[in-house]
Amino acid sequence: MADTATAAETRPLTDAERDTLTGLLARDKGTPSARVGEPYVALINLSVPRRGDKDRATDLVMAGETVYLTEEEARSFSRHGVRDGRQVDVLRKLTGPGGSSEPAPRILPRHVSGRLFRPTTPPPGSDAPRPDPEGSSRIQVLDDGRAPEGAEPAKPDDAEMADHLRETVQADAIDLPPRNSRTRGSR
Repeated sequence: MADTATAAETRPLTDAERDTLTGLLARDKGTPSARVGEPYVALINLSVPRRGDKDRATDLVMAGETVYLTEEEARSFSRHGVRDGRQVDVLRKLTGPGGSSEPAPRILPRHVSGRLFRPTTPPPGSDAPRPDPEGSSRIQVLDDGRAPEGAEPAKPDDAEMADHLRETVQADAIDLPPRNSRTRGSR
């Protein structure tokens, strides 16, 4: 006979049963705050993939909200290093080993976007764009109060406005009747 557990009998799950349970939990399509897993607090806004969704849709978890993730999902968010660009963890476990109830640290964008590198100067004789030589560019600030917006508007001369003040409008183009107009019935 097969090993079947009765209602009164309790025993740990076998590896096959645990794999089946993990597969069933992965198909759970609950929201990030109501699904099975360990509770984590998001330190930045995260796009959490929906479990088992063939369209690969995600849910937005705002910074400070609790999200329930499996160990594998949390590991994918917690990766950081030179290749990923993240310099800090973006999740923190709430309970259990490694959990903390301290207030969430403030994470700046530069902590999760990676390092910025200045472009290198191209070698002499290449056609690549080169930076401006020292002293070739400068910013000039005029603080003498002579900005055009600070003075009264200049009044135009009467000679300039003579064309606009004329009472009669000169025709500059003559409307011509259309030629070879078709009537609606002749096609």
